[in-house]
Amino acid sequence: SSSSSSSSPAGHPAPEVKLVMSGDAHKDQTYFLAHLSQEQLSGLSFPIGGLPKSQIRQIAAAAGLPNAGRKDSQGICFLGKVKFSEFIAEHLGERRGAIVELETGERVGTHRGFWFHTIGQRSGLGLSGGPWYVCNKDTDANVVYVTRDYYNVDKERNTF
Repeated sequence: SSSSSSSSPAGHPAPEVKLVMSGDAHKDQTYFLAHLSQEQLSGLSFPIGGLPKSQIRQIAAAAGLPNAGRKDSQGICFLGKVKFSEFIAEHLGERRGAIVELETGERVGTHRGFWFHTIGQRSGLGLSGGPWYVCNKDTDANVVYVTRDYYNVDKERNTF
């Protein structure tokens, strides 16, 4: 939904909400949140989004939270102990395709299927000379596009 369809209590159009990257590039989830509507985004708050993960861990430890020292998760919580790649392979299969550098158009590798990759993903690409980030996918052609310059502020986060 667009911001023009919602309005503030005074009857004025609600201002457009903008999704921006986290201050800590290692915590950035904008690629995952990119498909939220203006209405959904307007109700969100990320009160610790500007803090580095190390500071959040210190705050959690000082508060006596049991997860203060827990290892970071790279998986998907609802899968439990099942690896994401195994889950996807079992349910969607595999179809090899090209990994292409966005800036040059050069093929830099091969993937097992575009559905194994999310925009912003850095690990599991099997490419040297990185770090490489998934920045786009052509689902019709089964091509995954990568870049070394993902954190350029000019890149929009509007695809999952």
